[in-house]
Amino acid sequence: MTDNAFSTSPGSLAADYAAALDWWREAGVDCDYADEPRAWLREPAASEPAAAPERAPPACTAPRQAAAPALERALAREPGAPIGGDPASWPRDLAGFRDFWLTEPTLDPGSLLERVAPVGEVGAALMVLVGQPDEGDREALLTGDQGQMLTRILAAMGIAEGAAYIASALPRVTPLPDWDDLAARGLAALTRHHIALARPARLITFGKAPALLAAEAGVPLLAGPALETLARSAPHKRRFWHQWLEWSA
Repeated sequence: MTDNAFSTSPGSLAADYAAALDWWREAGVDCDYADEPRAWLREPAASEPAAAPERAPPACTAPRQAAAPALERALAREPGAPIGGDPASWPRDLAGFRDFWLTEPTLDPGSLLERVAPVGEVGAALMVLVGQPDEGDREALLTGDQGQMLTRILAAMGIAEGAAYIASALPRVTPLPDWDDLAARGLAALTRHHIALARPARLITFGKAPALLAAEAGVPLLAGPALETLARSAPHKRRFWHQWLEWSA
């Protein structure tokens, strides 16, 4: 046997390895597995001290007595001034109430917009109460989109506009009013006083807030959706009309 029989060239050895791998692949073996776990992270050298575990900061046991009152004062809501002032000084007739509505400071503090007075006479067949004036109201109440919807409603009811007393719960446009706060500060009582001075035969409120403020006013009351809702919703129109027919029958 010659030495060439035992010699292997790099090319023939690579071919043998490739053939062996092909054989195992055809047999379905394509990975090398080991049962023993292997540590992939380097073990710290003996001379390297182990890092001390992080310790949580000590809990603060001293009471923060000074911060709590300051936080409470910051979060506390200062109570607003009573709306309308002293009820004993409220006007006793509708003409006086209109002047009061346009000038009483607690009704509209710090506003740059004009207030709008209610429209109508004492003893109207119907009083209409909305939350606040239209955006563009200046000289008269409900001259915009709300007013156009109300005009159509009154015409369908057979009520002339001059026969209705039209009022708002607030004297001017007020963005995002807090109705619960306003009611608690006296707006509900003032609204009931307003209704008593107007002495209508019936009362319709448009919107949840006016209905809340006018509750227990001692006048037959029909609470309807806001005029904006009626203007854009045919189902609300039908439902309100059926309620009106039953209520006015």
